[in-house]
Amino acid sequence: MAEHRPKGGSEDLEQDRGLLRQELERERRWARAEERRVSRAIGLTDLLAVLMVIATGFSAFATWRTAQVTSLVFAIADRPFMGVAKVDFEATDSPDPRLTVVYKNFGRIPAVDGLVRVDAWIDGKPAPDPFPGAMDVHETGGIPPDVDHFFYRYLTADSYKDVVTGKSRLRVEVRIDYKGLAPNTQYCESKRFVYEYRTATFRHAGGSNKCSGTEIF
Repeated sequence: MAEHRPKGGSEDLEQDRGLLRQELERERRWARAEERRVSRAIGLTDLLAVLMVIATGFSAFATWRTAQVTSLVFAIADRPFMGVAKVDFEATDSPDPRLTVVYKNFGRIPAVDGLVRVDAWIDGKPAPDPFPGAMDVHETGGIPPDVDHFFYRYLTADSYKDVVTGKSRLRVEVRIDYKGLAPNTQYCESKRFVYEYRTATFRHAGGSNKCSGTEIF
């Protein structure tokens, strides 16, 4: 007699295979989900690391910039600033009119070992001096802040009249060499002025705070 297998055997096998496929699919979905989670975690970690590097860079730049500004503030606060406050004519009705240069220390601390030189040129030549041999360089010594100091350069009456009437052109050059209280500090200020006879004023015509040479010392 021939054997007959129960009909339910093949159905059970298919059912088991289906369950196995479902389990494998769940495992694959779980593995993909874990990969995505790990990738996101790694990406977030990298992003945080990059942000930390950027923050460190900004902090370093801010520190450097603060140091630069602080150094500049101290450099300005801890030095004198010599300059020309005014140039004008005086004693114009006298036989010996004079050119008056008013200079002062615009800084907050005294200047020391100052030397001031004033040169006057008329039509490109040294202006005639009614007192030949007069010193054109003054030693100022210490110069306290915000105090006017005066330098006089005399002209002949004829030269003065030619300048104020526009017949001749006057150029004035002022140079101030000085030191600060700190060791090894040497400063210089040079200015040029020309006289405008139409407005009867001296006009600034250039200058520098980086003078070359120390021939007046």
